[in-house]
Order: sequence, then C-alpha cells, then structure tokens
Amino acid sequence: MEYLALPFVLREGYLDRVGLHESIMYSVGLILSTRPGTLPSDPGFGCDIWDKEYSDLYTANKADMRSSLRNAVDKYEKRLYDVTVSLVEVGEAGHESLGMGVKVTGNYRDNGEEKKFEATFHLG
Repeated sequence: MEYLALPFVLREGYLDRVGLHESIMYSVGLILSTRPGTLPSDPGFGCDIWDKEYSDLYTANKADMRSSLRNAVDKYEKRLYDVTVSLVEVGEAGHESLGMGVKVTGNYRDNGEEKKFEATFHLG
C-alpha cells in the first residue's frame, strides 16, 4: 500500500507516495514537531514539549519528558505499538548543538507481518 509523503509536493500532477515505514516516520515527525493548539481541527494534536522553555529542557525530569513524548505518539500514530522513546545526543562530537534528539522505536504490521520501527528526530 502507498501513502502520501510529507511535505506534500505536487510533481507532474501527482503527490509523492511512500511506503508504510516512511509514512509512519513522517507522521511521528509531524507529531513531535507540532505544538498543541496549532491545528484547529484537533487542538490536542502535537507534543506538549513545545510548551516548555528551552532552558527547562535541561532541568526537566527526563522520565516525564519521555512519557509525554511517548503518550503523544501513542495517541496520534495508531499504526505504531509497543512504543518506546529515548532522549539521545544530537550533533557531531565536539560541536555544541541546540535542541535534543528523540529516538522512537516500536512495532507495526505491514501486510500481516510484524516489523520494527526505529527513527531519530532532532527537535529544536
């Protein structure tokens, strides 16, 4: 099955298509990068990490942050299950980097076959 790619790009009269894994990856990225209240059709869509001040990201309880991120993915990406979220280093060694990395893992079914999902997203 094919899914629409994000962002929507019209080429030669058609929107780009992707497979299930890529569709989930785009969806999770959209969830993690959207502040709640941004979409009028679903004010709860997104991740409340954006309600925190940047300096709070380093002092906040990391377990609470992971839980909040996982709950957002669980709520809005139903094709993914057994989701785990971890915070990871971003940027290259020796370079300062703003933001944080979020690694999302889980499982999904594609044509009845269970598959592993893993992707890392840079927030900030």
